[in-house]
Amino acid sequence: MPADQTDTTPPLHILLAEDETVTRLAARVLLERAGHRVMAVEDGPAAVAAAADHAFDVILMDLGLPGLTGDEAVRLIRRHPNGATTRILMLTASATTQAHDRCAGCGADGMLTKPLRLDALSAALHGGRTQAEATAEAMAEPAFDEGSIRTMREMLPAARAAELIDRTAAVLRQHGQTLTEALQAGDRATAGAMAHKIAGVSGQYGCLALRRAARSLEAELERPGADPGRCANELAGRLGPALDFLDRCAAAARG
Repeated sequence: MPADQTDTTPPLHILLAEDETVTRLAARVLLERAGHRVMAVEDGPAAVAAAADHAFDVILMDLGLPGLTGDEAVRLIRRHPNGATTRILMLTASATTQAHDRCAGCGADGMLTKPLRLDALSAALHGGRTQAEATAEAMAEPAFDEGSIRTMREMLPAARAAELIDRTAAVLRQHGQTLTEALQAGDRATAGAMAHKIAGVSGQYGCLALRRAARSLEAELERPGADPGRCANELAGRLGPALDFLDRCAAAARG
Protein backbone atom coordinates (compact mmCIF):
# COMPACT_ATOMS: atom_id res chain seq x y z
CA MET A 1 0.00 0.00 0.00
CA PRO A 2 2.08 2.92 -1.22
CA ALA A 3 2.23 6.16 0.68
CA ASP A 4 -0.29 8.92 -0.01
CA GLN A 5 -0.74 9.70 -3.67
CA THR A 6 -2.51 12.70 -5.15
CA ASP A 7 -5.96 11.50 -6.20
CA THR A 8 -8.48 13.66 -8.03
CA THR A 9 -11.12 10.91 -8.26
CA PRO A 10 -14.39 11.95 -6.54
CA PRO A 11 -15.74 9.63 -3.81
CA LEU A 12 -16.94 6.38 -5.36
CA HIS A 13 -18.95 3.34 -4.35
CA ILE A 14 -16.48 0.52 -5.03
CA LEU A 15 -16.77 -3.25 -5.04
CA LEU A 16 -13.39 -4.78 -4.18
CA ALA A 17 -13.05 -8.49 -5.01
CA GLU A 18 -9.80 -9.92 -3.61
CA ASP A 19 -9.25 -13.36 -2.08
CA GLU A 20 -5.96 -12.74 -0.24
CA THR A 21 -7.03 -11.45 3.19
CA VAL A 22 -4.03 -9.24 3.97
CA THR A 23 -4.10 -7.70 0.49
CA ARG A 24 -7.84 -7.07 0.69
CA LEU A 25 -7.55 -5.37 4.07
CA ALA A 26 -4.71 -3.12 2.95
CA ALA A 27 -6.47 -2.11 -0.27
CA ARG A 28 -9.65 -1.35 1.63
CA VAL A 29 -7.80 0.88 4.09
CA LEU A 30 -6.24 2.77 1.18
CA LEU A 31 -9.56 3.27 -0.63
CA GLU A 32 -11.47 4.32 2.47
CA ARG A 33 -8.67 6.73 3.41
CA ALA A 34 -9.32 8.42 0.06
CA GLY A 35 -13.00 8.82 0.94
CA HIS A 36 -14.43 5.97 -1.14
CA ARG A 37 -17.22 3.68 0.10
CA VAL A 38 -16.08 0.06 -0.21
CA MET A 39 -17.77 -3.32 -0.19
CA ALA A 40 -15.17 -6.11 -0.08
CA VAL A 41 -15.72 -9.75 -1.08
CA GLU A 42 -13.30 -12.67 -1.30
CA ASP A 43 -14.48 -14.90 -4.15
CA GLY A 44 -16.01 -14.83 -7.60
CA PRO A 45 -19.59 -15.91 -6.73
CA ALA A 46 -19.77 -13.26 -3.98
CA ALA A 47 -18.59 -10.62 -6.46
CA VAL A 48 -21.28 -11.61 -8.98
CA ALA A 49 -23.97 -11.57 -6.27
CA ALA A 50 -22.88 -8.17 -4.91
CA ALA A 51 -22.83 -6.65 -8.40
CA ALA A 52 -26.35 -7.93 -9.02
CA ASP A 53 -27.70 -6.52 -5.74
CA HIS A 54 -25.96 -3.14 -5.68
CA ALA A 55 -25.12 -0.32 -8.08
CA PHE A 56 -21.36 0.36 -7.94
CA ASP A 57 -19.40 3.14 -9.60
CA VAL A 58 -16.36 0.90 -10.00
CA ILE A 59 -15.63 -2.80 -9.55
CA LEU A 60 -12.03 -3.77 -8.77
CA MET A 61 -11.80 -7.46 -9.65
CA ASP A 62 -8.84 -9.68 -8.83
CA LEU A 63 -8.08 -11.97 -11.74
CA GLY A 64 -7.29 -15.03 -9.64
CA LEU A 65 -10.42 -15.38 -7.47
CA PRO A 66 -11.61 -18.76 -6.19
CA GLY A 67 -15.04 -20.13 -7.03
CA LEU A 68 -15.13 -18.15 -10.24
CA THR A 69 -12.01 -16.54 -11.64
CA GLY A 70 -12.13 -12.78 -12.04
CA ASP A 71 -12.62 -12.91 -15.81
CA GLU A 72 -15.42 -15.46 -15.47
CA ALA A 73 -17.10 -13.26 -12.86
CA VAL A 74 -16.88 -10.21 -15.13
CA ARG A 75 -18.60 -12.06 -17.96
CA LEU A 76 -21.50 -12.91 -15.65
CA ILE A 77 -21.68 -9.39 -14.23
CA ARG A 78 -21.89 -7.90 -17.71
CA ARG A 79 -25.04 -9.92 -18.38
CA HIS A 80 -26.89 -8.28 -15.48
CA PRO A 81 -28.47 -4.81 -15.83
CA ASN A 82 -26.51 -3.43 -12.85
CA GLY A 83 -23.22 -4.53 -14.35
CA ALA A 84 -23.78 -3.74 -18.00
CA THR A 85 -22.18 -0.30 -17.86
CA THR A 86 -20.32 -0.33 -14.52
CA ARG A 87 -16.64 0.49 -14.81
CA ILE A 88 -14.71 -2.74 -14.13
CA LEU A 89 -10.95 -2.76 -13.61
CA MET A 90 -9.07 -6.03 -13.23
CA LEU A 91 -6.40 -6.40 -10.53
CA THR A 92 -3.42 -8.66 -11.10
CA ALA A 93 -0.10 -9.04 -9.34
CA SER A 94 1.79 -9.75 -12.58
CA ALA A 95 0.96 -8.20 -15.93
CA THR A 96 2.01 -11.25 -17.95
CA THR A 97 0.85 -11.81 -21.52
CA GLN A 98 -1.59 -14.45 -20.36
CA ALA A 99 -3.05 -12.18 -17.68
CA HIS A 100 -3.37 -9.30 -20.13
CA ASP A 101 -5.18 -11.48 -22.67
CA ARG A 102 -7.62 -12.76 -20.05
CA CYS A 103 -8.38 -9.25 -18.81
CA ALA A 104 -8.80 -7.88 -22.33
CA GLY A 105 -11.11 -10.69 -23.40
CA CYS A 106 -13.66 -10.68 -20.57
CA GLY A 107 -15.33 -7.30 -21.02
CA ALA A 108 -13.41 -5.36 -18.37
CA ASP A 109 -12.51 -1.72 -18.98
CA GLY A 110 -8.88 -1.96 -17.98
CA MET A 111 -6.25 -3.59 -15.81
CA LEU A 112 -4.33 -2.38 -12.75
CA THR A 113 -1.19 -4.09 -11.49
CA LYS A 114 -1.02 -4.66 -7.74
CA PRO A 115 -0.39 -3.05 -5.38
CA LEU A 116 -3.42 -0.83 -5.78
CA ARG A 117 -2.42 2.83 -5.99
CA LEU A 118 -4.76 5.79 -5.84
CA ASP A 119 -2.97 7.61 -8.65
CA ALA A 120 -3.17 4.55 -10.91
CA LEU A 121 -6.86 4.13 -10.14
CA SER A 122 -7.52 7.78 -10.93
CA ALA A 123 -5.51 7.53 -14.15
CA ALA A 124 -7.39 4.40 -15.23
CA LEU A 125 -10.69 6.18 -14.69
CA HIS A 126 -9.50 9.19 -16.71
CA GLY A 127 -7.73 7.59 -19.64
CA GLY A 128 -4.81 5.69 -18.07
CA ARG A 129 -1.01 5.83 -18.33
CA THR A 130 1.15 4.60 -21.14
CA GLN A 131 2.96 1.29 -20.75
CA ALA A 132 6.25 3.15 -21.08
CA GLU A 133 5.40 5.34 -18.09
CA ALA A 134 4.44 2.33 -15.99
CA THR A 135 7.62 0.48 -16.96
CA ALA A 136 9.84 3.46 -16.16
CA GLU A 137 8.20 3.85 -12.78
CA ALA A 138 8.73 0.17 -11.95
CA MET A 139 12.42 0.36 -12.88
CA ALA A 140 12.90 3.29 -10.49
CA GLU A 141 11.35 1.53 -7.51
CA PRO A 142 13.44 1.03 -4.37
CA ALA A 143 13.67 -2.32 -2.59
CA PHE A 144 11.16 -1.27 0.07
CA ASP A 145 8.42 1.33 0.36
CA GLU A 146 8.12 2.32 4.01
CA GLY A 147 5.27 4.65 3.11
CA SER A 148 3.05 1.61 2.61
CA ILE A 149 3.37 0.67 6.26
CA ARG A 150 3.21 4.28 7.43
CA THR A 151 -0.19 4.72 5.76
CA MET A 152 -1.48 1.62 7.52
CA ARG A 153 -0.18 2.78 10.90
CA GLU A 154 -1.91 6.13 10.42
CA MET A 155 -5.24 4.47 9.63
CA LEU A 156 -5.29 1.63 12.16
CA PRO A 157 -4.72 1.27 15.92
CA ALA A 158 -1.10 0.30 16.63
CA ALA A 159 -1.96 -3.21 17.82
CA ARG A 160 -4.14 -3.84 14.76
CA ALA A 161 -1.47 -2.59 12.36
CA ALA A 162 1.16 -4.81 14.01
CA GLU A 163 -1.18 -7.81 13.85
CA LEU A 164 -1.84 -7.26 10.15
CA ILE A 165 1.87 -6.89 9.35
CA ASP A 166 2.61 -10.08 11.30
CA ARG A 167 -0.11 -11.91 9.36
CA THR A 168 1.39 -10.67 6.12
CA ALA A 169 4.81 -12.04 7.05
CA ALA A 170 3.24 -15.39 7.95
CA VAL A 171 1.39 -15.50 4.63
CA LEU A 172 4.58 -14.79 2.70
CA ARG A 173 6.46 -17.50 4.62
CA GLN A 174 3.73 -20.03 3.80
CA HIS A 175 3.55 -19.04 0.14
CA GLY A 176 7.35 -19.24 -0.07
CA GLN A 177 7.35 -22.77 1.39
CA THR A 178 4.59 -23.91 -0.96
CA LEU A 179 6.46 -22.39 -3.89
CA THR A 180 9.67 -24.22 -2.98
CA GLU A 181 7.86 -27.54 -2.66
CA ALA A 182 6.08 -27.02 -5.99
CA LEU A 183 9.33 -26.24 -7.79
CA GLN A 184 10.99 -29.32 -6.30
CA ALA A 185 8.05 -31.44 -7.48
CA GLY A 186 8.09 -29.92 -10.96
CA ASP A 187 4.58 -28.50 -10.44
CA ARG A 188 4.84 -25.35 -12.55
CA ALA A 189 1.15 -24.46 -12.23
CA THR A 190 1.24 -24.34 -8.43
CA ALA A 191 4.60 -22.58 -8.46
CA GLY A 192 3.23 -19.94 -10.82
CA ALA A 193 0.16 -19.44 -8.63
CA MET A 194 2.35 -18.97 -5.56
CA ALA A 195 4.64 -16.52 -7.36
CA HIS A 196 1.54 -14.56 -8.35
CA LYS A 197 0.27 -14.47 -4.75
CA ILE A 198 3.68 -13.44 -3.42
CA ALA A 199 3.80 -10.59 -5.94
CA GLY A 200 0.40 -9.32 -4.86
CA VAL A 201 0.97 -9.49 -1.11
CA SER A 202 4.53 -8.19 -1.14
CA GLY A 203 3.72 -5.20 -3.31
CA GLN A 204 0.76 -4.16 -1.19
CA TYR A 205 2.99 -4.14 1.90
CA GLY A 206 5.95 -2.31 0.44
CA CYS A 207 8.31 -5.22 -0.36
CA LEU A 208 8.99 -4.03 -3.88
CA ALA A 209 12.14 -6.02 -4.69
CA LEU A 210 10.37 -9.23 -3.68
CA ARG A 211 7.44 -8.27 -5.89
CA ARG A 212 9.72 -7.74 -8.88
CA ALA A 213 11.37 -11.13 -8.30
CA ALA A 214 7.99 -12.86 -7.98
CA ARG A 215 6.73 -11.27 -11.19
CA SER A 216 9.84 -12.40 -13.05
CA LEU A 217 9.45 -15.96 -11.80
CA GLU A 218 5.78 -16.08 -12.75
CA ALA A 219 6.60 -14.87 -16.27
CA GLU A 220 9.38 -17.45 -16.59
CA LEU A 221 7.05 -20.24 -15.49
CA GLU A 222 4.60 -19.24 -18.24
CA ARG A 223 7.23 -19.95 -20.89
CA PRO A 224 7.07 -23.63 -21.91
CA GLY A 225 10.39 -25.39 -21.35
CA ALA A 226 12.03 -22.38 -19.67
CA ASP A 227 14.27 -23.06 -16.68
CA PRO A 228 12.97 -21.02 -13.71
CA GLY A 229 16.06 -21.70 -11.59
CA ARG A 230 17.64 -18.24 -11.80
CA CYS A 231 14.38 -16.43 -11.10
CA ALA A 232 13.54 -18.84 -8.27
CA ASN A 233 16.92 -18.16 -6.66
CA GLU A 234 16.36 -14.40 -7.00
CA LEU A 235 12.99 -14.68 -5.27
CA ALA A 236 14.44 -16.83 -2.49
CA GLY A 237 17.16 -14.24 -1.95
CA ARG A 238 14.60 -11.44 -1.68
CA LEU A 239 12.21 -13.26 0.65
CA GLY A 240 14.42 -13.17 3.76
CA PRO A 241 15.06 -9.40 3.65
CA ALA A 242 11.35 -8.80 3.02
CA LEU A 243 10.40 -10.83 6.09
CA ASP A 244 13.00 -8.93 8.14
CA PHE A 245 11.52 -5.65 6.91
CA LEU A 246 8.00 -6.69 7.92
CA ASP A 247 9.19 -7.93 11.33
CA ARG A 248 10.88 -4.56 11.95
CA CYS A 249 7.74 -2.71 10.88
CA ALA A 250 5.55 -4.81 13.18
CA ALA A 251 7.89 -4.16 16.09
CA ALA A 252 7.88 -0.42 15.37
CA ALA A 253 4.07 -0.41 15.22
CA ARG A 254 3.93 -1.96 18.68
CA GLY A 255 6.25 0.77 19.94
